[in-house]
Amino acid sequence: MRHIVVPFLLIVVLSFIFVNVTPVMAQEKMTKDEWQSQMATATAKVADLQAQLKKLGDDMKTLQGQSDKLDADLKACQDALYGLLGVTAADIDAFDKELTGMENRVAELQRMSDADLAQHKDEIEKLDSRLKEMAQSKIALIPRYGDRVRSLQEKVTALLGSMQREKTYTVGTWSKNRDCLWNIAKKKDVYANAWLWPKIWQGNRDKIKDPDLIKPKWVLKIPEGNDLSKEEKSAAKGYYRKKAAAPASDSK
Repeated sequence: MRHIVVPFLLIVVLSFIFVNVTPVMAQEKMTKDEWQSQMATATAKVADLQAQLKKLGDDMKTLQGQSDKLDADLKACQDALYGLLGVTAADIDAFDKELTGMENRVAELQRMSDADLAQHKDEIEKLDSRLKEMAQSKIALIPRYGDRVRSLQEKVTALLGSMQREKTYTVGTWSKNRDCLWNIAKKKDVYANAWLWPKIWQGNRDKIKDPDLIKPKWVLKIPEGNDLSKEEKSAAKGYYRKKAAAPASDSK
């Protein structure tokens, strides 16, 4: 019985070794083969990428050369143009800088309310005058500058037009709006200064006979200006003298 068992066990062990070890050895050999294949593929890819990189480098050198030539041609054209116009690069830079500053300032003015804009009438008129001078400059013959000058002139003209339009105010009721010349002048979109009420009075003498009496729905003209004129000051003094001389029962 012992002689039968021993060979049987030996056969089982040998079978186990054959079944389990042989595939492992084959797998190790296969993995190595795959690794060598992958290495070969990677090496080929590296070589291909290096070739592409070299070609890109050559292309970049070619493009850089073309770019340098275009820059040189552009500068030569600019120098020739500046020579024809009789200006220098420094003149162009100064013109561009001034124009840019004016563009930024006009953009700020465009965002202002009509009441605030009226405070800058002199500045806008100076901008308009300067733009007319710049439009006559030889530099304005260069399209990119001439177009900017014309565009800015249109915007400044629009600003002047908005100030030249007659401002009006429609009177509300005392109970609801507390409208009187003093309170109307005090409104931010009118004068933001109650002491300028005589301007409204004198600008609407056809309607306002007594500055203490205005009627709802009257459309009053709002004259321009931030100060009282000589006539308006005189009218205000007359009004105050009359109020001071009136009996206390008659005063407001």
